[in-house]
Amino acid sequence: MTVGRGRPGLRRLSRELALRLMFQHQSGQLKPEESLILFERSFDPRHDEEAALELDADAFSKAWPMAKALFLGAARRLDELDRDIEEASANWNPDRMAQVDLALIRLAYYEMRHCPDVPPLVSLNEALELSKSFGDIDSTAFVNGVLDRLLDAVPDGRP
Repeated sequence: MTVGRGRPGLRRLSRELALRLMFQHQSGQLKPEESLILFERSFDPRHDEEAALELDADAFSKAWPMAKALFLGAARRLDELDRDIEEASANWNPDRMAQVDLALIRLAYYEMRHCPDVPPLVSLNEALELSKSFGDIDSTAFVNGVLDRLLDAVPDGRP
């Protein structure tokens, strides 16, 4: 897969990689930096073309820096993010959420709170698009409901 006409844009591809990385991270007991190294070794086309998630080396190289930054930013603030997510999810403890939904919400909420160059509604909409591809039949509605409540808590002059 390459970035270009008919393919996901660079930011979308970066978010998809970050989602896959967060999902992997949630499934193990590794530190964020260790998850990052494991993911890159496993899926970077420069290391293993067969396991490269259908990405060519150029697309991966372009999308990887943003994916790393998004993942690490969220992974290093999981306690803070999860506290707000639990409050906004109408008594759904993050431990009970579908892992894909939780990863999407964590990443989008991190981006909404801590990436002032991205409008919060863009983060929300991108999470919904990814939920259609990676979640189950109820994911989009659930992710939308939680992120919509979290959107109300995002200050206009984000840090």
